[in-house]
Amino acid sequence: MKVLVIGVNTRPVVNSAKKLGYEVYSISYYNPVDLNADKKEYLINDKYHGCFRENYNEKELLSLAEYYVDDIDCIFVCSGIFESKHSKTPDWNVVGNPPKKIKRMSNKYYITKKLENLGCSVPTTYIAYNYSQLEKYLYDLKSIVVKPICGSGGINVHSITLNTFTDKLYNLLKNLEYPVIVQEMITSDSFSASFVGSNFITFNKQIIKNNMYVGNITPYVPNLKTNNKGVQCIVDSFREVIESFDLAGMNGIDFMIKDGAPIIIELNPRILGTFETIELSSNKNLVKYMIENSENQGFSSCGDLKPKTQYMKRILFAEQKLICRIEKQQNIFDIPMYDTIIEKNEPLATAIGKNNDEINKAVDSISKMVINYEIKQRRDI
Repeated sequence: MKVLVIGVNTRPVVNSAKKLGYEVYSISYYNPVDLNADKKEYLINDKYHGCFRENYNEKELLSLAEYYVDDIDCIFVCSGIFESKHSKTPDWNVVGNPPKKIKRMSNKYYITKKLENLGCSVPTTYIAYNYSQLEKYLYDLKSIVVKPICGSGGINVHSITLNTFTDKLYNLLKNLEYPVIVQEMITSDSFSASFVGSNFITFNKQIIKNNMYVGNITPYVPNLKTNNKGVQCIVDSFREVIESFDLAGMNGIDFMIKDGAPIIIELNPRILGTFETIELSSNKNLVKYMIENSENQGFSSCGDLKPKTQYMKRILFAEQKLICRIEKQQNIFDIPMYDTIIEKNEPLATAIGKNNDEINKAVDSISKMVINYEIKQRRDI
């Protein structure tokens, strides 16, 4: 079987498909050395990663993919594809939701109002078409989250409270690309529920830093008030959401907790960041499970895919401009090419382990395999 995987980072899905003996094509932004594709097309400069927000080009990824789509059997879509209001949506044979549905489901305002109509608990949500409207909602709600109508990964999401309002924030908000979504701020950890088809897989705790997804813990059961009906009642209500939107393949429901009850923040209608922690925790091949689930009306020879052993994932970011010399080691993934220059605040590598000790050991190893760029330049003069 020939499989194509497209997205910002395809490494987890590509490597899973390769374990099945498939011929795998990767179309991605990043190109880590531990990406085991048969054919790779990518946008990153292997020796200088630059800044993601300035250099990412979804249109170019889709153009690269068009060279291969007629010759492959199925496509897996990861994050960063079909999630913009400007996204083109080709008629592809996707394992999961087709491009048009992914784009429609990525409109956060549309989804929030649909969820509200279904009787789901969602944050108080408005659209601000200019700064004056945004300012009014800030004074009404006191604490708000401002986000683009479409997008993923927490990019361009801002948390604002009246008592932390500054001139810097004022200038940022005045220069936003309007319209934007304004939601009440909920004081809670972030969680997600992972599904394949209508099959519930697991709850996860999301690790969020500066409103951006930087990792997760799988499995992780949040502390919910369930009126003596058990967590199953929450699972059943989330399954009804998946079925109401007629979602296929891998999907996620992001939620927070208010007064002991889940508040749905958004839906993710494609491969999730929890993909590899689910695989490791369940010791099952998720690509195989997804294909068989799609072909066999919800059933798979993998049986129940239930995570057991808890795994933690952390995406590490450069704290200053670095020269990367990370070597392959246990618990370290998404490794840049040797001597690659990584800018400050850009992704550096991913650490995955069973506990904090394994994560901290990986982080410590990575810290010893990078060089401060500015210090290196001064020494070379």
